[in-house]
Amino acid sequence: MKQEWVKYGTKLKLREIKELLDHLPRSSSVAIISPDNLQKELFTDSGAGTLLRRGYKLYKHKSIQDVGQDRLRRVLAERDEDVTSGRKSVAQVLGELEKSQAPYTIYGDEPCDVVAIVSHPEGQVPVMTKFLANATAIQNGVTDNIFNSIKKDFKRLFWTAKADDENKSWHFERADGSFTRNGRSLFYYGVQDAGEVERLVKEFEKNNRIERSYLPISYTSSSRGTVQSSGNIASALRSFSTSARRPAVRPSSPSSTPPSSSRSFSSSTSHSATAKRVALIGARGYTGSNLVSLLNSHPTLELSHVSSRELAGQPLSEYTKSKMSYQNLGFKEMEQLEAKGEVDAWIMALPNGVMTPFVEAIDKGAQGKSEDQKSVIIDLGADKRFDESWTYGLPGEFSSVQA
Repeated sequence: MKQEWVKYGTKLKLREIKELLDHLPRSSSVAIISPDNLQKELFTDSGAGTLLRRGYKLYKHKSIQDVGQDRLRRVLAERDEDVTSGRKSVAQVLGELEKSQAPYTIYGDEPCDVVAIVSHPEGQVPVMTKFLANATAIQNGVTDNIFNSIKKDFKRLFWTAKADDENKSWHFERADGSFTRNGRSLFYYGVQDAGEVERLVKEFEKNNRIERSYLPISYTSSSRGTVQSSGNIASALRSFSTSARRPAVRPSSPSSTPPSSSRSFSSSTSHSATAKRVALIGARGYTGSNLVSLLNSHPTLELSHVSSRELAGQPLSEYTKSKMSYQNLGFKEMEQLEAKGEVDAWIMALPNGVMTPFVEAIDKGAQGKSEDQKSVIIDLGADKRFDESWTYGLPGEFSSVQA
């Protein structure tokens, strides 16, 4: 109720929903959805719209006994990577925690859908040694509540996760920076200086507070100010191949034949006389921010517009080719930009299910243009994955075809 976006009719809905849920079993929930999504809500796990349910109280304790040893044992046995991989037993993990001289705090919720352990020796930067969440916690946002509780207590924090973690975007969104070595990523927030990061990592390794060696660090910044390890330099400096022709991205019909005079976005010298102008819609998310970094290094692509409703007016400091600020591009503005031919390619880095009106605005602005005059549209989401009038695949595949 304290959020800025909660006002007027929204407040009334929330009050009435709370009054309803207060008198129903805790397993009950209320979903605010459109009729079109009713089947998805009833018959799929992902659901649709906005879900509201009564939550559980969060806790934070200073000892295993306060949490309950049996409860903690069960969570470790089911979710802790060290235990499930066979590297350690539950008894070893608990024993190391109890024998540790450093104070620690265990965070969680009543049903233990999330359990986090933060080690915080006096005078040293805290390290989150465990963050164990089940699918229910992830779907219901309990992970966010626990992490926010930790962030209130600690202004700086380091933690690790597998590089191929299925929820790695969640970690990136909450970190000020990260770097990866040997299949694990080290995340942190509250530290802005790369030299300070290196000094702290050395301390962690000296005191055995992190198990894996993350040094040396190469100061190659990504779109989020990320410090990358030398193990990532090869992938960070990989060549760019973005050759794509319009029919490979958005053909006029499923059976249409690609015209021979297709417009190319190849990074080869024969096609790089002028830089192609890219408008990025949805730059604030993890995908969008990483794309900014790629475009910043690309020899023949440049950002012309970058849209984020929440960051409108703020400078895009990660982009150094030219001075760039976030804009709040509405449908009318996008239609006008397309009509004037000010954009060569639109890239949609939006949540699934929301891109259709953006494409409609671009198509409206392109009315009356020939195919080679229209801009290219690339959707990084899944909205058009099964639409036969669009082509789903990797840009590299289009490059090899055209080559």
